[in-house]
Amino acid sequence: MDNEEGIKARNSMHNRLVADAFIPAGGRPSTIDMSNYRNFLLPDGSPSSRLIVEGANLFITGEARQALYDEAGVAIIKDSSANKCGVITSSYEICAAMLLSEDDFYNNKTQIVEEVLEKLRGLAKMEAELLFREFESHPDSLPAISQRVSNSINVATDAIALELNTISDGEREELLPLFRYHLPQTISDIAFEDVHSRVPEQYIKNAIASCLASKLVYKEGCNFIDALPKDKLARVALNYISKEKEMSLLKDALLECDMGDDERNTIIKILEAGGIKTALQMKA
Repeated sequence: MDNEEGIKARNSMHNRLVADAFIPAGGRPSTIDMSNYRNFLLPDGSPSSRLIVEGANLFITGEARQALYDEAGVAIIKDSSANKCGVITSSYEICAAMLLSEDDFYNNKTQIVEEVLEKLRGLAKMEAELLFREFESHPDSLPAISQRVSNSINVATDAIALELNTISDGEREELLPLFRYHLPQTISDIAFEDVHSRVPEQYIKNAIASCLASKLVYKEGCNFIDALPKDKLARVALNYISKEKEMSLLKDALLECDMGDDERNTIIKILEAGGIKTALQMKA
């Protein structure tokens, strides 16, 4: 309904409907703010939905997010976490345009789409697991933790990107698999051997920096990044990749050892949990 009554009913629907989860997937920014957030609460003070996943950017103001958490315990997955896959999809579009011909893309479109979706599911799972892992260690509102995750990734990305401008071409080439692994398999198989001729070098550096920063934060958590001196962060990140390769070789060697499966699996789990940081001579 386009009349005044219909518009009012539409704009207040998220307050009136009781549901397990509310997922705004559209709407104007700041639809829920400090002037109206209490409308989301039922007469007894409980929320109409205990979980909000912000599919629409900026649907709730930062102050209103915190108030809903403080007053009613609403778990809110902030837009920067809920919509991260949208940014990643855009990066895949850009890479596909640079690396593939039009015919290559259309001939493999179905497979590429399936691979992109598989990548997005895996990345979304890592984001969710990190959010709730951080929440268990440092209880706070989920939006605050989401912002902390974003900040940690951005700080690490910027530091690594600067460092990549100072290292040798050979060292950067050793990091290229990070970018390759990020891509859908079909795009990589078709065109990655031509990446240097088709993709600007600065884009490759930025992609490597972003992939490495995300890897560190998702694997080790925000504290790992926050505790590092800013002038050492990038070098530690590059050493991390080197030690990760060493850990991989060590796990392969363990698989060849004559020992029971339970014992071997226990050692491998210990290595996966803290082996790299131990190799870096850092506290786990």
